[in-house]
Amino acid sequence: MIMTELEIWNVMHMGLISNSMYFVGMVLMTWLGFRMATKTRDDKNAEMIGKILVSAFFVLVGLSFLNVTMIAGDIISTSASAMALLSERTAGADNLIEVGGSPLNPGGPLSYVFHALIVGMQLLMVWGRAKKHNS
Repeated sequence: MIMTELEIWNVMHMGLISNSMYFVGMVLMTWLGFRMATKTRDDKNAEMIGKILVSAFFVLVGLSFLNVTMIAGDIISTSASAMALLSERTAGADNLIEVGGSPLNPGGPLSYVFHALIVGMQLLMVWGRAKKHNS
């Protein structure tokens, strides 16, 4: 089935809108992870099992967030591929085709670095040396 350019744009935007709801959820879960990391770091008597469970939470949220990002990237690249099949298309479609496979897009290599950085910061907050407070 051949879709028109307008149909491809509409399907792409519907997919990105749906994906954005998961993105917001992952942002909230990441924020919660930083709150947990702060509380764990500030508790001088934090249990080892608590640190392990909080760390597992960080990793799972990080992987879920990466998955949401990869889905967004797939929506963009699939739409760009569909646009490339059209015999007649607008300059906007040509632009999407050109940038559709960029490594800076969601799901590209930069996404892996970004999400690893977030999880790494959270893990360092929990497992790194706590600052000694002068009292």
